[in-house]
Amino acid sequence: MSRPLALKQKQITALCKGAKAAGCIAEVKIGDVFVRLIPNAYAQAERSIDDTANPEAFDTLDEYLAWRDRSGAREN
Repeated sequence: MSRPLALKQKQITALCKGAKAAGCIAEVKIGDVFVRLIPNAYAQAERSIDDTANPEAFDTLDEYLAWRDRSGAREN
């Protein structure tokens, strides 16, 4: 069993810079969760959710709920 490790901001920054220099994306496992530290250059741009968009095309539940609330789909 491993013991918890408290990372300082300086250590996280060093991890990110090292991963970037190696052409990698840093990934940290915390319990059963994986956290990926992705440079801004590779991050996905935020999408605007069009009121006429197809709900099946949404990637997240939050996108669907935002569309639903704006479009009045809940009122039916």
